[in-house]
Parts: sequence; structure tokens; C-alpha cells
Amino acid sequence: MDIKASEGPNARFQSREIARSAFSDETAADLAANAADLALLIDHRGIVRDAAFSGDEFSEDDDAFDSWIGRKWIDLVNVDSRDKVTALLAPQTTPGQRRWRHVNHVQPSGPDLPVRYFTLPTGREGWTLAIGRDLRAASRMQTRLIEAQRSMERDYARVREAETRFRLLFQLAAEGVIIIDGNTFRITDVNAAASRLLGRSSQRLEGRSLEGAFGAAADIVRETLAVARRTGRTETIELTPDGAKKPCKLLASVYRQGREVYFLARISAKDSGGSAETDASMARLAAILPDALVLTGEDGKILSVNEAFVEIAQLSDIDSAVGIPIESYLGRTETEVNVLMANLREHGVIRNFATLVRSQHDLREAVEVSAVAAPGPTGIVFGFSIRPVGRRLVAGRQRAGGAMPSTVDQLSDLVGRVALKDIVRESTDMIEQSCIEAALALTNDNRASAAEILGLSRQSLYAKMHRHNIGELQPKSEH
Repeated sequence: MDIKASEGPNARFQSREIARSAFSDETAADLAANAADLALLIDHRGIVRDAAFSGDEFSEDDDAFDSWIGRKWIDLVNVDSRDKVTALLAPQTTPGQRRWRHVNHVQPSGPDLPVRYFTLPTGREGWTLAIGRDLRAASRMQTRLIEAQRSMERDYARVREAETRFRLLFQLAAEGVIIIDGNTFRITDVNAAASRLLGRSSQRLEGRSLEGAFGAAADIVRETLAVARRTGRTETIELTPDGAKKPCKLLASVYRQGREVYFLARISAKDSGGSAETDASMARLAAILPDALVLTGEDGKILSVNEAFVEIAQLSDIDSAVGIPIESYLGRTETEVNVLMANLREHGVIRNFATLVRSQHDLREAVEVSAVAAPGPTGIVFGFSIRPVGRRLVAGRQRAGGAMPSTVDQLSDLVGRVALKDIVRESTDMIEQSCIEAALALTNDNRASAAEILGLSRQSLYAKMHRHNIGELQPKSEH
């Protein structure tokens, strides 16, 4: 298929007279004009007498080429290219001495114009034809290549830094960690803690099979890894590897790196009696804590409670709450409990959530709830710490003379603990008290003037002062 070129065979030297002076006929001139991206006709003094170009890129620089005509070729190039121009214009004794040379032309604005030149005599004495190939596309490609190389070097440096941090954390971890190849079941990496637990150095463990690391316990480790790969869950086993000083607990999980499968085995020492004793002590402490404790499954159904929750919810015994959804006791509405559970699932922890506990007899008490999500034997479990705050709110109001808090921030603190109608009623009292005190301050404790400023009768002002316990209870005589 024929494709029309932008200039193609229509490229010509601008002056036909000069072309005829340089070439024996016009056909040779047209052939030279179309043979390359750029063609220059240079006389015996090195002056550019005419120029021809082909291609869209050079058509944009037409005015720049016009300024070249009449000037010496050596003056149109950079300083570092002048020796090359001199060599191109020097007479060649044999054709084999001619070769292409890279020349950079100075541009009035913008970057230099890179051109690769080859010179030939035109056939007329004293005239030289310079055939040039545009190197701007190659220069742009080279620039992009350099930028890509620098970007790769920066990325490689970041990867190296991340690897260094990983290696440092890996070796300083208190828990033993072993990386196992999923295809060969050979150890690819092991940290210092795992080496100590297995009683072997890292050099002796890396590259070894499971038998070389765990001895007689290798078969059970291999089976555990296979189960973890099949189910995608973390599997736990207890074992005593050959060379280990005490029993160990191993948690095996699987992960992928590209198309390769690896196992991550975490290993830690198992305390024979201390752990059970500690767990029993923690259970006893949780049972007698003054704060109510509730443990639920991921579905929100209660698994266990302590005595404090039995008391606050007015239950008959601990077992009566098991299996009951926690929203049966907690929250003003079901929506409030749904918000609490959604935040707990998303963030894993909730602190000081203000709500209510409802007893079996529909008695309500203001409480603060803190909760946490943690992995359990059969899935995620939620633990709730419930602390009554009703007595604390009453005591605070009594210490303040029965009044509500005196600032807006303190009022905002009561949202979720006190009903809205009570907050609105007593915040109105707070504003009224503040206005009366301000009016008395402006009038230097002249109550008649203060009543006039507030738009009240003196009897109404006295009644309000008495209610808010402002000043003396008996009205002063007015002067």
C-alpha cells in the first residue's frame, strides 16, 4: 500500500540557481534534497548556501533553517561540535575515510538540535553536500531511558531500605519465626528466636528439610502445614522438637509471593504449669471485678458474664444470660447497639461509649462501655467492660448544689447519659442564672436596676435568685 509522505519527493532546495551551480543537473539536486531528513549545500568557504528538508518535524523549524543560509556552518553548531564540522568539510583522499558524525546545532530558543551528518562532494569543484539525519527522536528516547533508569535505581534503593528494616525486625522479634517453601518444605529463613527455641544455629537451619529442623516431630509439622494450606486458616500444634529444651507451640499459616506458596510458622515456648495457673488467676479476678464483664461471640450472643453484670442486670444467676443477645440488656435502642457493634468490628476497640443497661424488670442505669475484639478458639470474640456512672453523675450534681454543669462543653458531655429534656431544662436554668449574675454585676448589685435590665418585676427577680441561690435570700432595701 502506498503511503503519502508529508514532504517526500517534493522536497527541494530553495534556490534553483544555487542547486544548478552545485550539481550537474536538477535531478541530482532533487535526489540529494530527498535523500535525508536535512540536506545542506556548502561552498568552498564553508558557508551554507542552501538547505532542503523533508518530514513534518523539520517543517516546524522552517524559519530557523532560513537563518542558516549565508552563514558559516561552523558558526551554527556548539563549541564541542566545531571540530566535527571541520573534519566533515576537510577533503577526503579516499571514500573509506568518510564517516557519520553527531553535530549539535544551536537553537535560538529551546534545546539543541542533534543531527547526524555525512558529507559528499557534489560533482562541482568547491561544493559539498551535507546529508543529515534527525536525532531528536533518539535523543528523547535516550532521555526517557535515563529517567527510567534513575526511577528504577530509586525504587531499588527503597526496596533495599525496606528489606533492611524487615531483616532487623525479623531478627529482633521475640517470637520465633520460620519461613518454609511450600513446594519443597525446606526452610528458607529463620530468625534468632526460633534458632534458640530449636537449639540450632540459623546457618544449620536455613536450607534444611523439616526433618533436619524438627526431628521426629517433622511429620506432624508437615501435616499441620498441609491442613493450613488446604483450609487457609492458622493451625496450632504443640510439639517438642529434637534439640529443644522445653515443649513449644507452633502456629502455621500460608501466604503467597507471586506464584510461589510459602508457610509462615511462628513458634514459642509453652509453659507447662505457669500458663494454666495464670489463666486461672485471671479468671478469678474477672469474676470478682466491680465492673461488669461480658464476653460475646461475633453474632452478639453472650458466652459468659461475671457477678457484677448479674447484679446490674438483676439476673438470677450467671448461666441465665448465656446465649441471650447482648442488645437484650445493653443500649437505649437496637440501633445504638448496632452502631456499637459496627464500630467494634471495624476498629477492634471502643472506649467510654455512653449508653444504658436495662434489667429484666426494665430498670435502667447509665453506664460507660469499653470493648475489644480478639481472636478466639472458634472465631472472633468481643469483650465488654461495663461501668455504671449514674451514681457518679448524681454525686457530681450534688457537689455543684444540684445544678447542671456550667459550660457548654460540660453539657455536651452529658449527651448519652442524661435524657434530652433534662439537659434542655437545666441548660435553660444555667443560662438564666448567668444572665441574672451578669445583670447584678452591671448594676453593682442594685436589684431594682437589674430587674429593669432583664425585663422582670422585682418579685420575679427575687424568686429566681432564691431558686438559683444567688446572693442573700432576703431582698435588700432599695435606696
